[in-house]
Amino acid sequence: MDKKKEAKSFSIMLSVISGVLIGLAFPPSPLYSLAYVAFVPFLYVLAKNESYLKVAFYSYLFLLVFQLITLYWVGGYVVGKDIWMMIAGAALIIFHPIFYIPFILLSVFIRKKLGLIIGMLSFALLWVSFEYLHSIGEYSFPWLTIANSQAYDTNRIQIIEYISVYGLSFLIILFNLLGFFTIWLIANGYSKNRMKVTILLLIMASFYFGLAFYGKMMVERESVKDTDQIRVGIIQPNFDPWEKWEGKGNRWESYNFQFNTYIEWSKHLSAQYPDIIIWPETAIPFHILLPGNQNYLLKLYELVDSIKIPILSGFPTCEYYNSSNRPATAQKIDQMDLFFESYNSIALFMQKGKVSPIHRKTILVPFAERIPYAETFRFLIEPLKWNVGISSWGKGNDTIVWTLVTKNGKNICFSGMICYESVYPDYVKEFVRKGAQFLVVITNDSWWGNTSGAYQHAAFASLRAVETRRWIVQCANGGISMLVDPAGRQILKTKLYTQARFTDEIGIRNDLTFYTKYGDITAHSLLFLSSLLTIYAIVYKRKLEKKN
Repeated sequence: MDKKKEAKSFSIMLSVISGVLIGLAFPPSPLYSLAYVAFVPFLYVLAKNESYLKVAFYSYLFLLVFQLITLYWVGGYVVGKDIWMMIAGAALIIFHPIFYIPFILLSVFIRKKLGLIIGMLSFALLWVSFEYLHSIGEYSFPWLTIANSQAYDTNRIQIIEYISVYGLSFLIILFNLLGFFTIWLIANGYSKNRMKVTILLLIMASFYFGLAFYGKMMVERESVKDTDQIRVGIIQPNFDPWEKWEGKGNRWESYNFQFNTYIEWSKHLSAQYPDIIIWPETAIPFHILLPGNQNYLLKLYELVDSIKIPILSGFPTCEYYNSSNRPATAQKIDQMDLFFESYNSIALFMQKGKVSPIHRKTILVPFAERIPYAETFRFLIEPLKWNVGISSWGKGNDTIVWTLVTKNGKNICFSGMICYESVYPDYVKEFVRKGAQFLVVITNDSWWGNTSGAYQHAAFASLRAVETRRWIVQCANGGISMLVDPAGRQILKTKLYTQARFTDEIGIRNDLTFYTKYGDITAHSLLFLSSLLTIYAIVYKRKLEKKN
């Protein structure tokens, strides 16, 4: 084998190794510390290759392996009930790596113009800049933010109340850079670089263990019992998410069974005197607020009045439009000039027939729940609908804070999110900034079988709890339901595909973290530095051209 083929094979091997390592760092794997070394092999590939085409190839390979390991579950292949879901899942894994490549190539450009050290530093800046930008807009998908891999590392994630997940991503990649330069110096002569290597190793050790020590202190601080507490009840019924919409036979027989199950289980939970009972995402799978379903609504209010406990539930809502003002995703009703738009919603049902303002899911899973920028790509709406009636949800635009009157007469403010919304740190912190003293996440998480998806989603709740220092209550149809304390520790965590109902106490918080107050200032700073460095590299190139 000639040297070129050897170099290519070696680069392929290193790219694959990096992909495997970062993939294995993500939940549910307990090997989260692999993220601190996962980039090192790929950084070597970046440093040794000058061709943009080769770097693009190795980058794609690295990212493809990473996403195969992390997102293998998205197509629902284990369950295999929806062909469109399987195609969309495969498309995500195949095409999503391409989004990263321009930013990686830009780091190569900067390295060529400004040298190895600045070029490699630009890789860290540009990677995190991409992560942040990729959390904005309808094509956003922040699931793979590198800091998300650390959700199980309770100590080291404590710093994100200041620097957010994007700051932690930057620190992780920076640690990888220190590891890369250490190996680079050793490879270029340890004896002459002994002092530099020693200094780098000391910095890395201080960084890694210092972060853990700081986090341990913060966890101990957060272990002090909250003065104000309430008791919450959670119902996890474990209904088949595919059958709940249509049933095995008669659809309304299925609806009745589900609805009555929630009613009966809520009565059982009321004996434990919770201040609120929470039902999961679309627990009520029909439009309960429509006049035609008034008998169900009255039955729900009858329950709330009898047990004297409000119910927080997910359910669909709808609005009607004519052809002149209808949204792109609104569906036509027969031959009339009438259209309706359904929304994945959540609201609090209270005593005396009162219902809170309705939160309509604002952040929808691209393609799975809504075609991104559907107003522009109207022609894709009909052919890309799922066969379970949930792929064309309308898009909400609110961050609502509700008031809960507890059994002892206190007014407590809280907010609820629906499934995928909890993955977005900037969105979640807005609820807290508006006054939420605890947070609720309702979800389904039963679409993919016993694979990584539900575990990853549950793990990310720990990050939101630490960023905002709020208790989080997660209620899932088929798991994972749990409580998460402000230190990110998960309590009373249920198993997937089990039935469960329980109550427990959570704390009420009023303080605001640095992140809640100032938002993604770290991400904005890194984005600014990336832009500045890119502009400087371009200007520097032009200066060289003029001199020549």
